[in-house]
Amino acid sequence: MSGTTKIIIAAPPEFERVVANSGGIVAHMSYRIGHGFRLYRSQRASGIHGGLMVLDTDGFTGGGPLASLIADIISECGRRAFTGIIINAGASSASPTQISLSAALAKEAAKHDLAYFVPETLSETGDRTIVRISAAISGGTLNRRLADAIEKYGVDRLAIETERVRVDFTLPAMTGVGRELSNAEFRVLIDRYDPKSFFSPELMVNYFTYHNEHGTHFVLHDNAESLRRKLTAVSDAEIEHAFLFYPRVADIFGEIFATDNP
Repeated sequence: MSGTTKIIIAAPPEFERVVANSGGIVAHMSYRIGHGFRLYRSQRASGIHGGLMVLDTDGFTGGGPLASLIADIISECGRRAFTGIIINAGASSASPTQISLSAALAKEAAKHDLAYFVPETLSETGDRTIVRISAAISGGTLNRRLADAIEKYGVDRLAIETERVRVDFTLPAMTGVGRELSNAEFRVLIDRYDPKSFFSPELMVNYFTYHNEHGTHFVLHDNAESLRRKLTAVSDAEIEHAFLFYPRVADIFGEIFATDNP
């Protein structure tokens, strides 16, 4: 990988020590908004310091004092020396309460010079929001995907989620939506069919096909090298931030950051 793209590693509290020495920025998946408009932190994350706050708003229903909740979030960032906030909306579309929260929090984050990362569903909640775009595609090209996102949001407002892909499509895949495979399911396919994998330079992901009683299947899957190529594409596009997700990449984590790889 080249360039100045900063790698953000999102990790639950039980894995934060593992990823802390990678050279990436740790995004602490330790916070959520609970009942009573309160900010909750995982008990396993009592000693965290530095990095970014990941705030789960999936269960946020509104109906309470928004100003005091936001003050708690900003105060926690100050106590923990966080440099930014990552909103996890947890749905294909944001709710009105999530939109209101994000708009108010975006203003406060800007006042305190905190980076503020949002999904595309919340991209309009502030002109300084950093919009998270997925690098996982099943058609077209990744370079075109990045170029379109830059044209839409501007390169300074982008962060790319380079999540590890393991998806099984039954052909013909008319909807372009496949079935996510667990690690165990993926290993069963490899052991049973011993398929030959190829690399797609357009999608920047590996693929193979296999046949069973349900028909022909097309499987997209990442390894360390394909993720490194995605990260290099992000860097070549001069996008400042890219995400990895732990423990999804636990078995290849060292390979991704190995400096002797091309």
